[in-house]
Amino acid sequence: MLLLSILLVFIASFAITARALVPIRKSWERQVQFTADASHELRTPIAVIQANLEVVMDEPEQTVAKKQKWLNHIKAEADRMQKLIEDLLILSRADEGQENLEKSLFNLSETLINTLESLIPYAQSKGIKLKTDIEADISFFGDKEQIKQLLVILVDNAIKHTPSGGEVLVKSQIQNRNLVIKVTDTGEGIAKEHLTKIFDRFYRINKARERESGSSGLGLSIAKWIVEEHRGSIHVESKLGAGSTFTVVLPPK
Repeated sequence: MLLLSILLVFIASFAITARALVPIRKSWERQVQFTADASHELRTPIAVIQANLEVVMDEPEQTVAKKQKWLNHIKAEADRMQKLIEDLLILSRADEGQENLEKSLFNLSETLINTLESLIPYAQSKGIKLKTDIEADISFFGDKEQIKQLLVILVDNAIKHTPSGGEVLVKSQIQNRNLVIKVTDTGEGIAKEHLTKIFDRFYRINKARERESGSSGLGLSIAKWIVEEHRGSIHVESKLGAGSTFTVVLPPK
Protein backbone atom coordinates (compact mmCIF):
# COMPACT_ATOMS: atom_id res chain seq x y z
CA MET A 1 0.00 0.00 0.00
CA LEU A 2 2.85 2.35 0.89
CA LEU A 3 4.60 1.51 -2.37
CA LEU A 4 1.42 2.23 -4.32
CA SER A 5 1.02 5.61 -2.58
CA ILE A 6 4.61 6.57 -3.38
CA LEU A 7 4.10 5.53 -6.99
CA LEU A 8 0.92 7.62 -7.26
CA VAL A 9 2.66 10.63 -5.74
CA PHE A 10 5.54 10.21 -8.21
CA ILE A 11 3.15 9.99 -11.18
CA ALA A 12 1.20 13.02 -10.00
CA SER A 13 4.40 15.02 -9.47
CA PHE A 14 5.67 14.03 -12.92
CA ALA A 15 2.39 15.07 -14.53
CA ILE A 16 2.37 18.44 -12.75
CA THR A 17 6.01 19.08 -13.68
CA ALA A 18 5.39 18.13 -17.31
CA ARG A 19 2.40 20.48 -17.44
CA ALA A 20 4.41 23.30 -15.91
CA LEU A 21 7.15 22.84 -18.51
CA VAL A 22 4.74 23.12 -21.47
CA PRO A 23 4.82 26.95 -21.72
CA ILE A 24 8.60 26.95 -21.22
CA ARG A 25 9.04 24.40 -24.00
CA LYS A 26 6.71 26.32 -26.31
CA SER A 27 8.58 29.55 -25.60
CA TRP A 28 11.89 27.85 -26.35
CA GLU A 29 10.57 26.33 -29.57
CA ARG A 30 9.18 29.73 -30.62
CA GLN A 31 12.54 31.40 -30.01
CA VAL A 32 14.38 28.70 -31.95
CA GLN A 33 12.00 29.08 -34.89
CA PHE A 34 12.21 32.86 -34.64
CA THR A 35 16.01 32.75 -34.81
CA ALA A 36 15.96 30.36 -37.77
CA ASP A 37 13.46 32.50 -39.67
CA ALA A 38 15.37 35.71 -38.93
CA SER A 39 18.63 34.17 -40.10
CA HIS A 40 16.97 33.01 -43.32
CA GLU A 41 15.49 36.45 -44.02
CA LEU A 42 18.78 38.27 -43.38
CA ARG A 43 20.69 35.92 -45.66
CA THR A 44 19.19 37.36 -48.87
CA PRO A 45 20.03 41.08 -48.40
CA ILE A 46 23.52 40.19 -47.14
CA ALA A 47 24.13 38.03 -50.22
CA VAL A 48 22.93 40.82 -52.55
CA ILE A 49 25.13 43.40 -50.81
CA GLN A 50 28.18 41.13 -51.05
CA ALA A 51 27.57 40.41 -54.74
CA ASN A 52 27.25 44.09 -55.61
CA LEU A 53 30.30 45.00 -53.54
CA GLU A 54 32.33 42.45 -55.49
CA VAL A 55 31.28 44.12 -58.76
CA VAL A 56 32.27 47.53 -57.40
CA MET A 57 35.62 46.30 -56.07
CA ASP A 58 36.50 44.43 -59.27
CA GLU A 59 36.80 47.74 -61.15
CA PRO A 60 38.53 50.16 -58.73
CA GLU A 61 39.53 52.54 -61.50
CA GLN A 62 35.92 53.48 -62.34
CA THR A 63 34.28 56.56 -60.87
CA VAL A 64 31.48 56.48 -58.33
CA ALA A 65 29.09 57.80 -60.98
CA LYS A 66 29.76 54.80 -63.23
CA LYS A 67 29.11 52.45 -60.29
CA GLN A 68 25.93 54.19 -59.18
CA LYS A 69 23.74 51.29 -60.29
CA TRP A 70 25.52 48.81 -58.01
CA LEU A 71 25.73 51.31 -55.15
CA ASN A 72 21.98 51.88 -55.41
CA HIS A 73 21.43 48.13 -55.08
CA ILE A 74 23.61 48.07 -51.97
CA LYS A 75 21.74 51.03 -50.45
CA ALA A 76 18.35 49.44 -51.15
CA GLU A 77 19.32 46.14 -49.55
CA ALA A 78 20.91 47.90 -46.56
CA ASP A 79 17.68 49.85 -46.03
CA ARG A 80 15.67 46.65 -46.29
CA MET A 81 17.92 44.91 -43.78
CA GLN A 82 17.66 47.83 -41.36
CA LYS A 83 13.84 47.72 -41.52
CA LEU A 84 13.87 43.96 -41.02
CA ILE A 85 16.13 44.26 -37.97
CA GLU A 86 13.90 46.97 -36.49
CA ASP A 87 10.83 44.75 -36.96
CA LEU A 88 12.65 41.77 -35.45
CA LEU A 89 13.60 43.82 -32.40
CA ILE A 90 9.99 44.91 -31.88
CA LEU A 91 8.72 41.33 -31.96
CA SER A 92 11.60 40.03 -29.86
CA ARG A 93 10.96 42.62 -27.15
CA ALA A 94 7.25 41.88 -27.37
CA ASP A 95 7.91 38.18 -26.79
CA GLU A 96 9.95 39.04 -23.72
CA GLY A 97 7.31 41.47 -22.45
CA GLN A 98 9.75 44.39 -22.78
CA GLU A 99 7.90 46.38 -25.45
CA ASN A 100 5.62 48.42 -23.19
CA LEU A 101 2.95 50.75 -24.54
CA GLU A 102 2.95 54.40 -23.51
CA LYS A 103 -0.76 55.11 -23.29
CA SER A 104 -2.34 58.54 -23.13
CA LEU A 105 -5.54 60.26 -24.24
CA PHE A 106 -5.12 61.80 -27.70
CA ASN A 107 -7.11 63.05 -30.68
CA LEU A 108 -7.26 59.92 -32.82
CA SER A 109 -9.05 61.59 -35.74
CA GLU A 110 -6.29 64.17 -36.09
CA THR A 111 -3.59 61.52 -35.75
CA LEU A 112 -5.13 59.30 -38.44
CA ILE A 113 -5.63 62.21 -40.85
CA ASN A 114 -2.05 63.47 -40.43
CA THR A 115 -0.63 59.97 -40.87
CA LEU A 116 -2.70 59.32 -43.99
CA GLU A 117 -1.73 62.67 -45.52
CA SER A 118 1.91 61.63 -45.27
CA LEU A 119 1.09 58.43 -47.20
CA ILE A 120 -0.74 60.13 -50.09
CA PRO A 121 2.44 60.81 -52.15
CA TYR A 122 3.48 57.17 -51.76
CA ALA A 123 0.05 55.99 -52.94
CA GLN A 124 0.11 58.43 -55.86
CA SER A 125 3.54 57.17 -56.93
CA LYS A 126 1.94 53.73 -57.31
CA GLY A 127 -1.02 55.13 -59.26
CA ILE A 128 -3.41 54.47 -56.36
CA LYS A 129 -6.01 56.82 -54.91
CA LEU A 130 -5.98 56.95 -51.10
CA LYS A 131 -9.42 57.91 -49.78
CA THR A 132 -10.47 58.62 -46.20
CA ASP A 133 -13.66 58.63 -44.16
CA ILE A 134 -12.58 59.60 -40.64
CA GLU A 135 -15.17 60.47 -38.01
CA ALA A 136 -14.29 63.81 -36.45
CA ASP A 137 -13.14 64.46 -32.89
CA ILE A 138 -12.54 60.88 -31.78
CA SER A 139 -10.56 60.71 -28.55
CA PHE A 140 -8.74 57.49 -27.76
CA PHE A 141 -6.68 56.23 -24.84
CA GLY A 142 -3.76 54.29 -26.19
CA ASP A 143 -0.20 54.43 -27.51
CA LYS A 144 -0.28 57.15 -30.17
CA GLU A 145 2.93 56.07 -31.94
CA GLN A 146 1.86 52.42 -32.05
CA ILE A 147 -1.55 53.33 -33.48
CA LYS A 148 0.21 55.36 -36.17
CA GLN A 149 2.44 52.38 -36.93
CA LEU A 150 -0.62 50.11 -37.10
CA LEU A 151 -2.23 52.38 -39.68
CA VAL A 152 0.95 52.66 -41.75
CA ILE A 153 1.34 48.87 -41.81
CA LEU A 154 -2.25 48.28 -42.96
CA VAL A 155 -2.25 51.03 -45.59
CA ASP A 156 1.19 50.05 -46.90
CA ASN A 157 0.02 46.44 -47.15
CA ALA A 158 -3.11 47.54 -49.05
CA ILE A 159 -1.11 49.68 -51.49
CA LYS A 160 1.38 46.89 -52.19
CA HIS A 161 -1.45 44.52 -53.13
CA THR A 162 -3.46 46.96 -55.23
CA PRO A 163 -2.63 47.52 -58.92
CA SER A 164 -2.22 50.96 -60.44
CA GLY A 165 -5.59 52.63 -60.95
CA GLY A 166 -7.04 51.08 -57.80
CA GLU A 167 -8.21 52.63 -54.55
CA VAL A 168 -7.55 52.26 -50.84
CA LEU A 169 -10.19 53.51 -48.41
CA VAL A 170 -9.50 54.10 -44.71
CA LYS A 171 -12.59 54.47 -42.56
CA SER A 172 -12.69 55.12 -38.82
CA GLN A 173 -15.68 55.56 -36.51
CA ILE A 174 -17.06 54.77 -33.08
CA GLN A 175 -19.42 51.80 -32.93
CA ASN A 176 -20.92 50.62 -29.63
CA ARG A 177 -18.26 52.67 -27.80
CA ASN A 178 -15.49 50.75 -29.62
CA LEU A 179 -13.11 52.31 -32.11
CA VAL A 180 -13.41 50.63 -35.50
CA ILE A 181 -10.81 51.16 -38.22
CA LYS A 182 -11.32 49.61 -41.66
CA VAL A 183 -8.76 49.56 -44.48
CA THR A 184 -10.31 48.44 -47.76
CA ASP A 185 -8.51 48.00 -51.07
CA THR A 186 -9.54 47.11 -54.61
CA GLY A 187 -6.58 44.82 -55.06
CA GLU A 188 -6.00 41.21 -55.93
CA GLY A 189 -7.63 39.72 -52.85
CA ILE A 190 -6.49 36.82 -50.71
CA ALA A 191 -7.32 33.15 -51.26
CA LYS A 192 -9.15 31.41 -48.40
CA GLU A 193 -6.24 29.10 -47.62
CA HIS A 194 -4.07 32.12 -46.75
CA LEU A 195 -6.52 34.05 -44.57
CA THR A 196 -5.66 32.22 -41.34
CA LYS A 197 -1.91 32.52 -41.95
CA ILE A 198 -1.28 36.10 -43.04
CA PHE A 199 -0.71 37.28 -39.45
CA ASP A 200 1.99 34.64 -38.91
CA ARG A 201 5.55 35.88 -38.79
CA PHE A 202 7.47 35.81 -42.09
CA TYR A 203 4.41 34.52 -43.94
CA ARG A 204 4.14 35.71 -47.51
CA ILE A 205 1.53 34.73 -50.07
CA ASN A 206 3.92 35.35 -52.96
CA LYS A 207 7.42 35.15 -51.48
CA ALA A 208 9.38 36.26 -54.55
CA ARG A 209 7.21 39.26 -55.39
CA GLU A 210 6.75 40.46 -51.82
CA ARG A 211 10.46 40.22 -51.05
CA GLU A 212 11.07 42.26 -54.21
CA SER A 213 8.63 44.91 -52.96
CA GLY A 214 10.53 45.13 -49.67
CA SER A 215 8.09 43.16 -47.53
CA SER A 216 9.66 41.32 -44.61
CA GLY A 217 6.56 39.29 -43.82
CA LEU A 218 6.50 40.83 -40.33
CA GLY A 219 4.23 43.84 -40.78
CA LEU A 220 0.90 42.13 -40.15
CA SER A 221 2.40 40.25 -37.19
CA ILE A 222 3.38 43.58 -35.64
CA ALA A 223 -0.06 44.99 -36.46
CA LYS A 224 -1.71 42.09 -34.67
CA TRP A 225 0.55 42.55 -31.65
CA ILE A 226 -0.30 46.27 -31.44
CA VAL A 227 -4.03 45.50 -31.60
CA GLU A 228 -3.82 42.77 -28.97
CA GLU A 229 -1.78 45.01 -26.65
CA HIS A 230 -4.71 47.44 -26.85
CA ARG A 231 -7.05 44.53 -25.97
CA GLY A 232 -8.61 44.66 -29.42
CA SER A 233 -9.15 42.36 -32.37
CA ILE A 234 -8.18 42.34 -36.04
CA HIS A 235 -9.56 40.26 -38.87
CA VAL A 236 -9.64 40.27 -42.66
CA GLU A 237 -12.34 39.63 -45.24
CA SER A 238 -11.26 39.08 -48.80
CA LYS A 239 -12.27 37.77 -52.19
CA LEU A 240 -9.90 36.97 -55.02
CA GLY A 241 -9.99 39.68 -57.66
CA ALA A 242 -12.22 41.91 -55.53
CA GLY A 243 -9.91 43.23 -52.83
CA SER A 244 -9.63 42.93 -49.06
CA THR A 245 -10.85 44.66 -45.92
CA PHE A 246 -8.87 44.64 -42.68
CA THR A 247 -11.01 45.54 -39.67
CA VAL A 248 -9.56 46.62 -36.33
CA VAL A 249 -11.80 46.88 -33.27
CA LEU A 250 -10.34 48.59 -30.19
CA PRO A 251 -12.11 49.06 -26.84
CA PRO A 252 -12.20 52.62 -25.40
CA LYS A 253 -9.74 51.76 -22.59
